[in-house]
Amino acid sequence: MKKYKKLLINIMVIFIILFNLFIPNAYAGPLQDIMNRAEGFVNNGENGGNVINNDALKEGSNTLYNVLLVIGIAVAFIWGIVLGIQFITGSLGEKADVKKNLIVYLVGCVIIFGAFGIWKLLLQLLEPLE
Repeated sequence: MKKYKKLLINIMVIFIILFNLFIPNAYAGPLQDIMNRAEGFVNNGENGGNVINNDALKEGSNTLYNVLLVIGIAVAFIWGIVLGIQFITGSLGEKADVKKNLIVYLVGCVIIFGAFGIWKLLLQLLEPLE
C-alpha cells in the first residue's frame, strides 16, 4: 500500500511539472489598444453605422441552410434504408416494430422538411424588406 502511495505521488508530481511546462501564452495587446478599440466600437454604435454586412449574412444563411438540408436528407435516406432492410429481413414481430418505427420516421421527415420549407419561405417573403 505504501508503494502505491509513493507511485501515485510521483505520478502527480510528474503531471504538475508537465502542466507547468506547457502553460499557454497570452497574446493580449496593450491596455491602450484595447481601450481605443472599445471606444471605436461604442462610437460606431452611437453613429448608427451599419456593421452588419447583408450580403455576408445572406450567404452565411444560405450556406447553413444547404448544409443542414443535405445532412437532413442524408439522415432520412440512411434511416429509410435501414428501416427497409429491417422490414424485408425481419420476422412478423419485427415487421410490426418496423411499422411503428416507420410512423416515427415519417413524422420526423415531415417535421424536418417542413421546417426547411418554412425557413426558405420566410427568407423569400422577407427578402424584399431589405
